[in-house]
Amino acid sequence: MRRCWLYIAFVIGALGVALPSVAQRKYTLEELPAYPIDTLNTANPRVKIITFTNNTWEYYLTDYDEVLRSDVFQNNWVTNQVFAYRDVKISDIPESMEIELVASLADYHAPVLGRVSSRYGPRGRGMHKGIDIGLPTGEPIYATFEGKVRYARYNSGGYGYLVILRHPNGLETYYGHLCKLNVDVNDYVVAGQVIGYGGNTGRSRGPHLHFEVRYADLTFDPERIIDFSTGELKWQNFVLERGYFNVSSKLTEALEEDEAEDMSDMFVDKQGNTLSSEEIVSNLEKAASKPRTTVNDAIYYKVKSGDNLSKIAAKYGTTVGAICRLNGIKSSTPIRIGQRLRVK
Repeated sequence: MRRCWLYIAFVIGALGVALPSVAQRKYTLEELPAYPIDTLNTANPRVKIITFTNNTWEYYLTDYDEVLRSDVFQNNWVTNQVFAYRDVKISDIPESMEIELVASLADYHAPVLGRVSSRYGPRGRGMHKGIDIGLPTGEPIYATFEGKVRYARYNSGGYGYLVILRHPNGLETYYGHLCKLNVDVNDYVVAGQVIGYGGNTGRSRGPHLHFEVRYADLTFDPERIIDFSTGELKWQNFVLERGYFNVSSKLTEALEEDEAEDMSDMFVDKQGNTLSSEEIVSNLEKAASKPRTTVNDAIYYKVKSGDNLSKIAAKYGTTVGAICRLNGIKSSTPIRIGQRLRVK
């Protein structure tokens, strides 16, 4: 419908028809008449920017209708609950599949820059199904890839204000603990568009972004595709192995954040007053200088003929259970030659 109005407005302007005048009173930008006046190119040839007479603008996707007709945005499209693939079993998913993350660098934007305060993996008796990045309340949160908003509301399971984006390649990204949403369900966004603002809502012990990447509701480590220390995307095309999934992802919608690192002292003083930007940066730099485990410390092993989990565990001085937890598999899960397993 918006596209039709764009065409109508352009036709009116071409015919020289006078547009309605605005009464002599103060108007907000939203109240002023919004007629398109120009179209600007972006780094992505599929994405244009349309500017309007009320000094506002919006993105325009040239193949919007074609994209939305895709099965990705038709099947399992659920907007009132976190999980949308309850009828899909992990055995239904291929053992490995190649996924195009981006066609060009213009198709990606880091969700936020900052120190990873809590990584993906076992946490106490539970499982942390994403990563946490500390930030000041109100920090803009960006769409990592283009996609359609499937969920945008307050979640009582622990995420607080949560946005879920589904992307054309079938992946979904989750952005939790926001203080404010900047999108609505069924909006289509492009990479780098502000979808909300970081906060401390839900089950959270300090302002941070909880970020997840899922396929068919199953999580895998976001650091497999993004280097959060630099904000750079690691791959243009990514081979997603079934062994990367956390098989317990769909058991509950409750976010296991009870043991999350408390980042609140990074942004407020002991009296609860907000610190200055210089003080926040200083605190974050001090925290970043502390020794911590990084994704580069992870050790992987390529399965060879004759291998089994017990042999691999013995070789690296670990246990079968530990390897299973790191890879989201069971001790009974078959392993195959050439498969990469994280062993530490």
